[in-house]
Amino acid sequence: MKEFKRILNKVLSVILALTLVFAGYVLVTVLRTEKGKVPAIFGYSFLQVATGSMEPTIPTGSIIVVKHVDAQTVQTGDVICFYSSDPAIEGVPNTHRVVDITKGDGQIAFTTMGDAIGVKDPYPVFADQLVGVYQRSLSIGKFVDVLHSRYFFFFALLIPLCIVIFVELLRVKKIAEKKEESDAKDS
Repeated sequence: MKEFKRILNKVLSVILALTLVFAGYVLVTVLRTEKGKVPAIFGYSFLQVATGSMEPTIPTGSIIVVKHVDAQTVQTGDVICFYSSDPAIEGVPNTHRVVDITKGDGQIAFTTMGDAIGVKDPYPVFADQLVGVYQRSLSIGKFVDVLHSRYFFFFALLIPLCIVIFVELLRVKKIAEKKEESDAKDS
């Protein structure tokens, strides 16, 4: 049993160390990302969809995974994430479907459209505005909403605190029992 606990302790220590290294990498990547740009972790970005322009393909509130790609690889029908040049949301990441691609003067321009809108976006998307191609939607959008709740933080702090207190009380009780046994043997 002691051998199992020792191995388990080492495995958990390695997992914790790897988690800390990964978290450090993510933190440094996010901090080094230019203001207003989307950070990429190993070539992928994670964004939350704020509007219903891509419904039902991508529901509002979904977390999407976007793969950073070269603009030459984008095809008609791909859903892309890009920095919008629409004056109402200029510079904000937007996700729409590519409905047309034009190449001229050594530059690629994408015409996009939201699935729910049915009207082409009035402003073209150029290669330097491309964030990447939509890969998938993660079904954790509701979970993210829960994270924003003040009740989550109450329970996220309260439950671990109660567990730590309970474990410490058990440890103190065990130490007190050993001390009592030791005192009983000494007398």
